[in-house]
Amino acid sequence: MKAFGYFTAALLGLFAGALLIAWLAGWDAAADWGDTRAPSAIWLATISALAASGILGAARQNVSQTVFSLLAWAGAFLLLILAYSYRAEVTEFWGRIRGEVLTGEAVVTAEGAVEIRRNRDTHFYVDASLNGAPVTFMIDTGASGVALSWADAEAAGLDPARLSFDLRVETASGPALVARAQIGRLAIGPIERRNLAVIVLPEGVTMSLLGQSFLNTLASFEVSGDRMTLRD
Repeated sequence: MKAFGYFTAALLGLFAGALLIAWLAGWDAAADWGDTRAPSAIWLATISALAASGILGAARQNVSQTVFSLLAWAGAFLLLILAYSYRAEVTEFWGRIRGEVLTGEAVVTAEGAVEIRRNRDTHFYVDASLNGAPVTFMIDTGASGVALSWADAEAAGLDPARLSFDLRVETASGPALVARAQIGRLAIGPIERRNLAVIVLPEGVTMSLLGQSFLNTLASFEVSGDRMTLRD
């Protein structure tokens, strides 16, 4: 009970100290929390409170255990501070790891570009949001437009059964009749296009294609080795 009382006092003291530091740094308590000085100070106070709890617990152990616990808490505290300080870099690094494992993952670089890793079948695939629905496209620089499979069109809120399949096009499998449609929103990472004209492929075609009608709206796109980079 005594240790709990010490911990409560330490927590309150750290919280009050954080508010004092934020006030001294110029944060106005009447302002909104868009000013990050107070949230940052309180975040550090919370981490400090966790460290304090570890120290109080360690104080009840023998000397060697106490030293080990203090070192462990100091290391954990340092890692948390580093992760917070370099959170943008950590986020980008984690995105690159996901991009290596999940080849369709759109990795956003520090410059705001989108990088995609080549799949084992030599094609580039990218995970996109189509009217809020997750859709995986194969990027086809030889295709003139954006083509949706029947299933992906349904996922995006279209009703293919009510569309007119009266446009004849040439596909990799030969000629086919497709339907014209329009998508309200297509997003790949931070790259977003509104009211994009698409075609809906007949049933039996399982892969949606991302072609030139989207790629030509970009500032640039390029392939270097096993990476494709899209720049808006």
